[in-house]
Amino acid sequence: MNHKIFWLRRRFNWMGKHSGYDQLCESMSTLLPHDTYKSVWQNLGQPQKKILRSIVERVGKKAKGSPIYALDSTAAEIKTIFKSLQWHPDLIHVTYVEDQLGILPNWKDRLSCKIIGTSHQPAGWWRLLHKHPKSITNLDALIVVGNREVSYFEQYLPGRVFFIPHGVDTNFFCPSDDNQNNKESIRCIFSGKHLRDLDTLAAVIEKVLLQNPHIHFDILLTQKNRIQTASKLISLARHEQVHWYGGISDNRLRKLYQNASMLVLPILDCTANNALVEAISCGLPVISNDVGGLRDYTKDDFAELLDIGDIDGFVNAILQLAENREEQIKRSKAARNFAETYLNWTHIANKTLEIYNKVITQSL
Repeated sequence: MNHKIFWLRRRFNWMGKHSGYDQLCESMSTLLPHDTYKSVWQNLGQPQKKILRSIVERVGKKAKGSPIYALDSTAAEIKTIFKSLQWHPDLIHVTYVEDQLGILPNWKDRLSCKIIGTSHQPAGWWRLLHKHPKSITNLDALIVVGNREVSYFEQYLPGRVFFIPHGVDTNFFCPSDDNQNNKESIRCIFSGKHLRDLDTLAAVIEKVLLQNPHIHFDILLTQKNRIQTASKLISLARHEQVHWYGGISDNRLRKLYQNASMLVLPILDCTANNALVEAISCGLPVISNDVGGLRDYTKDDFAELLDIGDIDGFVNAILQLAENREEQIKRSKAARNFAETYLNWTHIANKTLEIYNKVITQSL
């Protein structure tokens, strides 16, 4: 593939260099000739120069809809437009349409190229929070990271919505060399805040520790998020079996996954989920909810998916798995195999490049 590809990219400050959707661009760059792709990064924070900020504010007012579209989003789009007018790409890929898509579709004819995007939020988020979901109709195609979202977006882009899973760096996020049987204790890991069911998490931990005080829980939440959710989690702080982590390095994050016995992830909705795919790649059995895209990223041989709010279901699943080392090992191997087969970034990159080619050659 020798088409010219332009990526509008971003990284989040709470993610390490081995996490997040930008790994897709990194992987595709190893598969493409070096002179066939360029990037613009969305940088957090407003433009510093007063005159530039004034221009961006004025232009940004024409953008419609998303509550997480900001001045740095407009600045990145303006930069993308200027560079594209100079370089003339065949395709622009907006990697986070919720954050980055505002004014670019208005320039589609002038740029004379295809524009596609990736949506990361579930359909419920779009229904509740996006003022103008029809704004995506000017895209040539949309990639979604949850299969259930296809039907929602088809009303705006019939025949042009494609499910491609979110990937994971399977080389970095991997099981440790230590045998599962050598783990000193049963550790359940939980990570994140967005769309998490913290009420269920708190109730589950209370009940589990009441029945088995030897189980430990590693909670990955930044200090800021802990403060914001303190009313839901303060009761857990009295338990010495509950351990809190935030702002940790990539290596420390991987070690926590590797030392864990299972991922416990009560969740209200999702498409893809970084904590989920990273834990799976590290060979962790999953106990979560049957919502959103969870079925796209799990199989029954390593995941138990429950109804939202099923506290007793979570408790029983944790206690039963904690007492069965053989089942832990079996599920661990199945999880790792799933990640290596379906979620490695090279596999995801090749599927994405196939969509690029279809869109550019108008073979949809």
